Amino acid sequence: MTARTTRILLDLKARQDADEHMVCPRCGADNMKHPLHTNALSRIADIYICDSCGSAESMLEHMNQQTSLTSWDVLKAKVPPSDFKARPADEVLELVTKTQLDALTHIFRLCRDDPAQAEEYRLEAFESCPGLTELWPEPFAAKYQAADGSVVVRFTTSADGNPVVEAGIAEK
Repeated sequence: MTARTTRILLDLKARQDADEHMVCPRCGADNMKHPLHTNALSRIADIYICDSCGSAESMLEHMNQQTSLTSWDVLKAKVPPSDFKARPADEVLELVTKTQLDALTHIFRLCRDDPAQAEEYRLEAFESCPGLTELWPEPFAAKYQAADGSVVVRFTTSADGNPVVEAGIAEK
């Protein structure tokens, strides 16, 4: 579990402990009962979820199916607004390389060094990189949509273990 997921779940648990009314953290539906402890307790996190989600988790567990926290509504990436789709690709490329390369390098290293958590790191990338439209952990590539094409940033690892960055414009 990443620091982002842990932080969100701890905040959610504190809000639930305070008996705050909220939507179901798993599906996002406004069908949680009051008092909160009368709802289902998730099988994968110490969090109350709606009865429908509790039943779904129960069935998945019975069928020996793995479930992931990354699909929970509360853990979906909160994508910051961006005007990249209205800007020319050369301008987007310049902005991305000046303002987001450090964040992308950090996410690349996390995905490379801990591939089991790549999906959670991918969510972090969408929150920390405004305008990001697609991200693939393996091979690592980030894509930004611009008005006249796409900007793609690819990462590989050099022989000495350092990230190698290749950024360019792809036509529509």
